[in-house]
Amino acid sequence: MAWRNQKETGPAVDQIENVVGRSCVARGDLFADGAFRVDGTIEGSVESKAAVVVAEGGTVTGNVRAADVVVAGKVHGNVHSSGHLEILGTGSIEGDIEVTSLRIETGGVFAGALSATFTRPG
Repeated sequence: MAWRNQKETGPAVDQIENVVGRSCVARGDLFADGAFRVDGTIEGSVESKAAVVVAEGGTVTGNVRAADVVVAGKVHGNVHSSGHLEILGTGSIEGDIEVTSLRIETGGVFAGALSATFTRPG
């Protein structure tokens, strides 16, 4: 995972193909097949067939839809993850989430409604 070393367990985040840098402010919706990393600000929705990582200091004001989502920054909007959603200790989501797998670290903030479809292995 983008935030873990190789020895830790968890879902692997796809190779990052698209980066919104710290000094960048993007206005509009972004779509890609490859993974996104957001270090700057996006005022619009982000959609990827792979992963979306909102890094510490990154902000998305809009909806996020991806296979896997990692939030260490801020998301002001709804999040839909068909794989795994992880809110790190520095991360916050203000909006509704729809997930199949969820982990919130101590310090992570979620304010909204949760719609979850969890299946037990085996």
